Amino acid sequence: MTTILAPPSTVLEETAKIVTKGRTTGIPHIVRVRFVSLDGKFYAIAGTEQSDWVLNSLKQKRVKFRLQEYVWNVHVTRTDSAERIEILDAFSKKYGARVVRDWYANSPVCLCFAPRGTPKKRAAVRGESEVATTLSEWQARNTNYYRGVSNAFDSAAEEYDFTISNNYINTWIREKSIRELLRLTRPDDTLVEIGCGTGAEAIVIARRVAKVVATDISSQMINLLRTKIHAKKLEKRITPLLASAAEVSAVKTILDGQKPRIAYSFNGALNCEPRLPSFVDGLHSVLADDGYLVCTIRNSLCLSEAISHAAVLQFDRMAPRKSQPIMVSVGGLDIPSVYYSPSAFSRFFSGKFKLERLIGLPSILPPAYLSDYAVKFKRVSGLLEKFETALSSHFPLNRLGDQTLYVFRKT
Repeated sequence: MTTILAPPSTVLEETAKIVTKGRTTGIPHIVRVRFVSLDGKFYAIAGTEQSDWVLNSLKQKRVKFRLQEYVWNVHVTRTDSAERIEILDAFSKKYGARVVRDWYANSPVCLCFAPRGTPKKRAAVRGESEVATTLSEWQARNTNYYRGVSNAFDSAAEEYDFTISNNYINTWIREKSIRELLRLTRPDDTLVEIGCGTGAEAIVIARRVAKVVATDISSQMINLLRTKIHAKKLEKRITPLLASAAEVSAVKTILDGQKPRIAYSFNGALNCEPRLPSFVDGLHSVLADDGYLVCTIRNSLCLSEAISHAAVLQFDRMAPRKSQPIMVSVGGLDIPSVYYSPSAFSRFFSGKFKLERLIGLPSILPPAYLSDYAVKFKRVSGLLEKFETALSSHFPLNRLGDQTLYVFRKT
């Protein structure tokens, strides 16, 4: 990140992100709050003094304050009663007297965030489809695909859980994927995860099986997973490993001759693996006979995406996945990713695995980057979820989702 003076327009933003760490866990904690800026300092009012972000901020004293792509390292203090009156007046001018009366009039805590120097600029976290880089531009700057992908996911690590958990569709896909995987697991199973990210899935699944070996290409994702493992006392259940999907055979050094029965990969990690034949060969050597791979892959044709854009007369955006690879935004950095049709992806596994099940995720609900529409029209979304449950595993909808969940069995 480069040091830069932020433009005055940033203080006009409605909300800011405050990034702290858990007081006992050390896990990043992010909250979005209203704020005002006075005399070069930022101020936020809390609804209760027991809020985690308040307790974390007051204990750590030094946290991060983020507006758009600008990040300040700030020193935190609690304001006195006279300052609080001034801040409430500033809040009223910015947000209106009604907002202050309804939300902040009786709030006991007002915090001051004093910048410790000029802000640093990092890439803004955007929606997955909101890219600013073409494929040719990316290739000119990145001679090593894996390094470019690793850097992108490193940049996403700190805010990754916040981003996913605040996206209704992403959360829905995660829950559905885990549920489908757990249909196959047994309590004594050891599982291998490809593309574990910050370990959100591994932590849930590890409580239902004997062990998870969690691999990822991003060192920052792996480091954050290690922090979570320690905080949640899961050292005996989760073993992290820095490795790309094509290097999956490296788990043999951890398994000590054991043949796991199930591997899984969620949220399109395999869309960012250019050496899929090497992955398939490596996985085949790792898994036990009749072992399973459960994975979700971003699809090259998404029916709900086409319908959503057509409904708002954006006909030019109905088929954004037509040309591959496609550029996607990860942590504010753009990377190339290859989306596959079910038939094209399944061909990589021919002769070594048999496809047993396909499910569209989602097939009727909009894709994750259109999640705000699903939230806005919650009544309609609730009805669509019922259709998803009934129809998404049946042809042709199981081939037309934003992602496709595959269940392969080793032959």
